[in-house]
Formats: sequence, C-alpha cells, structure tokens
Amino acid sequence: MYHPYPPSKFDGEDRFDYWVTKGLLHREEVLQPFDSSLRKQGARTWLGQRTVYYAPKGEEWRIPASKLIWDASAKSGGWNEHFERLEGMLYGYEDWQNDWWITVGLERGRFGGAQFCCRVTASGLAWIEAAGFRALPPIDQPVLAVTSYDPEAEADLLAFMLEDPESAAIVRFNAFGRDITHLKDIRDGRRWYLPADRIPELNRCLRYLVVIVARRDSL
Repeated sequence: MYHPYPPSKFDGEDRFDYWVTKGLLHREEVLQPFDSSLRKQGARTWLGQRTVYYAPKGEEWRIPASKLIWDASAKSGGWNEHFERLEGMLYGYEDWQNDWWITVGLERGRFGGAQFCCRVTASGLAWIEAAGFRALPPIDQPVLAVTSYDPEAEADLLAFMLEDPESAAIVRFNAFGRDITHLKDIRDGRRWYLPADRIPELNRCLRYLVVIVARRDSL
C-alpha cells in the first residue's frame, strides 16, 4: 500500500495490522521524503510517499523481490508489460491470468505509455503496413491531428475519423509522456497538432506497434 503522507495511515490499515499482531503477516514500512518542489499541491502539503509492505510469514523474501522489480524498471526506461508480468508472478497469479491482464492493460494504456490516435489516408495506411506497423507515415498536410485514445468513446473516435474526408482509418500508438514533452505538453487537452516535419521525431518515441482501431470501409 502506498500513499502521500501525512496522514501516516491508509484506510483499513488496522485490519492488516491485526494479522501482523497475530503473527500471520510480516510488515515493512518505507518513507520516501519528497523534494521540496513536490510537497505543495494546491491547499495540501505532503512530506513524502509512505509505502507499507505485507507478506505472509515465511515469505518475507517477496518484499525485497518487489523492490528489486521496481528498481529495475526505474533504471530501464520505465514500467512495462515485462515488469508487470514479473510482478504478477511474484503475487502468485497463473500464466493465463497474467496473459489476460497484460493484454487488457496494453489495450487500455495501463502501462507502456499513454495511448494516442490519429487519422491516416489510404496511402498512409499502405505505408504503415509496408513499414511493418512500426511507424506513422509522412503526410501532405501541414500538421498531424492527434488525440488521446479512449476505447470506451467509440462514437468520438468515428467522428474524429469522419472530420477529414480523405481519412481511411484511425490508428493507435503508444508513447511515454516524458518522451514527447518536447513535441507537445500532454496536459493541454485531448487533441494536439504536430507539425508534419516532426513526425519522424514522434516515431522515435513510439512503443510497440501501430494498431488500426477503425476503418472507414467497415462502417
């Protein structure tokens, strides 16, 4: 369990600590003070992040193993589906459960970066296919319209595609926000516009393959 402190307790902590006093759970607490620039957020002031680990007695090794996974992710470009699988295995989930969770997570952007989508023409779609779905195509227009991807907002997605009579499909791609801050401030809203000559820069930031999520010819 983790949360900013103060307060020095998370909701329901006493229920976990009951089993600690009974000798069934092992408990470790870690306090990580915030840098002074992160302490003040609105009307609240936090001193840092408080993490409380619990493990069954005799399985205390799971706690340092968890810390090791998170340390490795921080030194390897960030959390991704591989670290997610390791954590799932550490928690005792079966392979099919981890497979399902990772598939859903990649589709919904839980890890592997934020999800965005853009329109492509028929020639752009052919270019993506020829490139093995590893990059976005060059365009003839001055800017590329990009919007955040929401799998629950199908109507908005189709409306976005139909805004441009030349669009043949909507494609989805992933990128870490920190990697594209030089291209766009992701706090500005759902839609943003990337100059056409900067598409190669965006392509260098992509994670995973480009995915077709809607096609005009299937309407």
